[in-house]
Amino acid sequence: MTMNKYDRNHLENLIVQENEILYECVAMLNRKIPLHDWPCEVRAAFLLALRADGEDREAYKAFIMARHLRIGRQFPDYDVPAPTSLQRRCSERIRADMSGLVRLGAGSHLFVPLPIHEDAERISRHKRTD
Repeated sequence: MTMNKYDRNHLENLIVQENEILYECVAMLNRKIPLHDWPCEVRAAFLLALRADGEDREAYKAFIMARHLRIGRQFPDYDVPAPTSLQRRCSERIRADMSGLVRLGAGSHLFVPLPIHEDAERISRHKRTD
């Protein structure tokens, strides 16, 4: 009997952790906070949610979420070194629920291409004429 109660409490704590990360991610998107200013755990889970590779259901959810956020696939391929089990669980939760919690295009501010410096453009034009 004690083992089941412990398991239930443990599972409830895991769900609470996932909810906290998910809703913090939603808040960051709604407030248009730049990705580099997000808490590490939240940023890692979000980036893992976008990086689902392959052709399985999770990859489809990642594609749908990125499309809903208007990120597309132009986002940089950030590496999440040695993701924790919490980050992996939260990424699955983010993939599953994010589109229903934020407005369409809520992530369009995240991966805006940096403007090209004038000198860099001038140099690139000069190289093309050579």
